[in-house]
Amino acid sequence: MKDTPYLLVAKIGRLVGVRGDLKIHIVSDFPSIFVPKATFHTHSLGTLCIQSFDCIKNLIRFENYTSRESAARLVNCEIYSTFEESRAMCELQEGEFLWQEMIGVSVCDKGDTSDMNLGVITDIERIGTLDYLLVSTDIALIQRGYKKQFLIPNIPHFVLSLSPEGIFTRNALAILEQS
Repeated sequence: MKDTPYLLVAKIGRLVGVRGDLKIHIVSDFPSIFVPKATFHTHSLGTLCIQSFDCIKNLIRFENYTSRESAARLVNCEIYSTFEESRAMCELQEGEFLWQEMIGVSVCDKGDTSDMNLGVITDIERIGTLDYLLVSTDIALIQRGYKKQFLIPNIPHFVLSLSPEGIFTRNALAILEQS
């Protein structure tokens, strides 16, 4: 897993039963990617191919790990996909994007009289059920004494539009001022 950006899609939990079933904790917004024959990457165990997945119980079994003993090696393992693989597996509707596409995108706050560049997205964090945009503050604002980074909740009150071309906000400057 070198030089290619990988996206964390799930964490493998405890063993269940004797046939190699594992509890999976999905961190992707697209659980539909977990289907038989889908492959994912790990840091230490190479590529894993799904043999079966129970979407009700979130139980997964991987090919070549079909006994309790062999599957025990996968407990606490994180599984990843590449950006390209995720793009191919996820059925995005118009106006939907993978969060990875938002990294590096400029954030502009719409004011009454003018627009202000707040900075760029450096990460997306999910806290509870809400996603927050982590913004690296524009250097001009840092020089005026503002914090180097801040969070904008991805809710309509603050985010007017969101795309890989740009993110437009309203009242997000007030969040930075209060940081």
